[in-house]
Amino acid sequence: MTDNRPLAVAIGEVLWDVFGAEARLGGAPANFAVHAASLGLQSALVSCVGNDALGHRAVAELQKRHVGINWVLTDREHPTSTVPVTLVNGQPTYEIVEEVAWDYIGWVEGLEALAQSANAICFGTLAQRSLTSRTTIQRFLQAAPATCLRVLDVNFRQIYHSKTVVERSLELANVVKLNDDEVPVLRHYIGGSSDDDLFLADVQKRFDLHEVVLTLGEQGCRIFSSCGVVSSISHPQTVTDAVGAGDAFTAAFIGSVLSGADLKTSADRANDVGGFVVTQMGATPVLPERFCIF
Repeated sequence: MTDNRPLAVAIGEVLWDVFGAEARLGGAPANFAVHAASLGLQSALVSCVGNDALGHRAVAELQKRHVGINWVLTDREHPTSTVPVTLVNGQPTYEIVEEVAWDYIGWVEGLEALAQSANAICFGTLAQRSLTSRTTIQRFLQAAPATCLRVLDVNFRQIYHSKTVVERSLELANVVKLNDDEVPVLRHYIGGSSDDDLFLADVQKRFDLHEVVLTLGEQGCRIFSSCGVVSSISHPQTVTDAVGAGDAFTAAFIGSVLSGADLKTSADRANDVGGFVVTQMGATPVLPERFCIF
């Protein structure tokens, strides 16, 4: 039987977030892929793990969560990434190290066909810190059809972003998602108004984007499009762990748009899903069935 559900592909890092003695599957693209699958989309991840116990465990966990793992490669020279995470009032800080498997996402047979069949592709700046992965990510986006939603979740981390990568990513995207802490970083690279609303409206026009989506935590989100600005207020939540909430938001927003919903409905749904995730431990808690889109 043909599966007519939209296909969402994430490309970039998969890793283990380490909280003390506990390791949890993570990485923004991997989180997006898991949440997309939970919401009922077809989901696949393009990434790379090491030939080690954590790499095998990551692939098994992704498969268990119904994420397509045919394009999760194995690198025999570099380890599966682990990232120590510190939580302060539920908000995370990360210690990201270099020379790990997801820095070596190579181009392999089948990737062009996967890109051409995708309805949405989610990518970020972090995995583009290395030439190998950056080349693959940008080639993958260029292979996607014009109708594909190419979603840049900027995901600025530590020092792993640059003007060249940011500008090229904006050129390849047609949807951009960022949080309020990332707005000044984006402004630093591309210039623009000191007023956030004017700046993001200009980014949408300058790069001919469908939408720029600004997440504001407990204050909800604002969406900038050619039709104006759409705001959505979130419901107050007791924050347990904010890791992965933004990725859940992105998956829900994109899934909702692919279902044909309008921007306000999509924003409200995304706020609800992200709001649930902050109440749970870990980046990819199992989502309640009420959130399912397809």
